[in-house]
Amino acid sequence: MITEKHPGEKVIVFTQFADTVRYLEKHLKLKGVSSLSGVTGDSPDPTALAWRFSPESNEKRGRIKPEDELRVLIATDVLSEGQNLQDCFIVVNYDLPWAIIRLIQRAGRVDRIGQKAENILCYSFLPAEGVERIIRLRDRVRLRLQENAEVVGTDEAFFEDDRNDQAVVNLYHEKAGILDGDDYTEVDLASYAYQIWKNAVDADSKLKKIIPALPSVVYSTKELKSESTKPEGVLVYMRTGEGNDALAWIDQKGSSVTESQFEILKAARCSIDTAAIPRHENHHELVKKVLIS
Repeated sequence: MITEKHPGEKVIVFTQFADTVRYLEKHLKLKGVSSLSGVTGDSPDPTALAWRFSPESNEKRGRIKPEDELRVLIATDVLSEGQNLQDCFIVVNYDLPWAIIRLIQRAGRVDRIGQKAENILCYSFLPAEGVERIIRLRDRVRLRLQENAEVVGTDEAFFEDDRNDQAVVNLYHEKAGILDGDDYTEVDLASYAYQIWKNAVDADSKLKKIIPALPSVVYSTKELKSESTKPEGVLVYMRTGEGNDALAWIDQKGSSVTESQFEILKAARCSIDTAAIPRHENHHELVKKVLIS
């Protein structure tokens, strides 16, 4: 695949296991594949390798020398979240994760805003039939898909010979079941948020200076729409010490309203002339509960 079918394109190979990363890296190099690297949770700097593999999408072209750029990246799921890899449009699942959402996250690293390819190619390897009969992998994956049907769907065939099996055919298409029936698609949150930011600064370029100059802790208020079925409460955006972004929404009793990041974004959405309202007296108390939980 790498040397004959896609000899000139970038390819990212995902596997669950660090040992497999090292195995594939060793044997692909023995086969003459160059500009290749493996990355696991034990790698000194996974992000630096992501930049070398995808310098354009990370705006690092000027820092990556041509001889240091990678064509093939073999990675554990350490790179399945929080990385821009859309210089590539070919994703290989060397093995299948038990958590089906991982497949969505892997494809989401390349299927993001800034991807220039018309189609994303996702290849998945299955065990030999003898092993297949022992571990019944396909049945397990189908069962898992059915159990996760409210958040997992797809418009791509996952098993090439199972195109009539709707549960399998619908693997990469995340319908909006988690959005309470809305027509939105649960795309990558970072890409969605970036598009909101881009639309805002395109409409008002002064925001490029205003927003970064805001203090680390700010608040705003808006009236909850009368037709909303959700309760009043507090929406909080935070960034963890590891650099992960998160949104939370809790009600007046301190209970979580929803964990859907897109539902929270939708609740916060308002026009520029939306009037602010006074904060509730227990505002700080509710925010503290969010941070503690």
